[in-house]
Amino acid sequence: MKHSFRSIAMFLFAALMFVIPARSQSAKGKTVLAIFAHPDDESTAGPVLAKYSSEGASVYLVTATDGRLGVAEHAHIPAGDSLAAVRRLELFCAAQALGIHPPIMLGLHDQLDMREGMAGTSKSLDSLRKALRRIFAEINPDVVITWGASAWTGHPDHMLVGDVVTEIFSSRLWPKNPNLFYVELPNGALPADLPFVSTDIRYLNMQIPLSAGDILKAKLAWSCHKSQYTQATVDSMHGMLWKSGIAYFRPFMAVSGVQHSLFTK
Repeated sequence: MKHSFRSIAMFLFAALMFVIPARSQSAKGKTVLAIFAHPDDESTAGPVLAKYSSEGASVYLVTATDGRLGVAEHAHIPAGDSLAAVRRLELFCAAQALGIHPPIMLGLHDQLDMREGMAGTSKSLDSLRKALRRIFAEINPDVVITWGASAWTGHPDHMLVGDVVTEIFSSRLWPKNPNLFYVELPNGALPADLPFVSTDIRYLNMQIPLSAGDILKAKLAWSCHKSQYTQATVDSMHGMLWKSGIAYFRPFMAVSGVQHSLFTK
């Protein structure tokens, strides 16, 4: 009889192991590296950056361009050095609100010198590659976050920066063998009449639950970008983006092991 009870107890324990979800891995001591194109792009992952910083991770933000061409009518700031200077201060304000390290601003020309044609853009992208190789080596991240293929809005700067991040990430096996994630919008997250590109949720198998505190910090950070948004716009967009309390990411995934068919699952 004792043997029977012991067997039943062991069976129930084993069954519960499949029912009870495993606790998420602690962020303490980990390093997160987020890389985006413009000052204010970090708003797309703001609650997640705040979350992991509050849990003990070192969170770094790299911003590729100076945002000097991001003119918004309500701000009455002309394009050029004056706007770039304002956006720099706004980004430092946002990083402080999120509780992360001061931003690393690479200072590349907004629009990556596209106005100079192929030669100008190629030069900017080469500078970006060199800077990111150095940053990857120095920061040694556990996790990298950047733009995916659509980059939410299809903005060329967003897409090119995400492409270069992916290129540098996959150019070698980095010391910590970090994970790379693309911040994405699931279908239906925003009204269809807004100019955003979304992704089928079946591809977004990284779903990060957010606390009210994470979301509030992100809103305060987004509100720092006064040259780009009115407070009414921040309130509206922030409410729509984070009403589910979940941040969605698409992982960069490599097929495990050497395979000899493109149809391998």
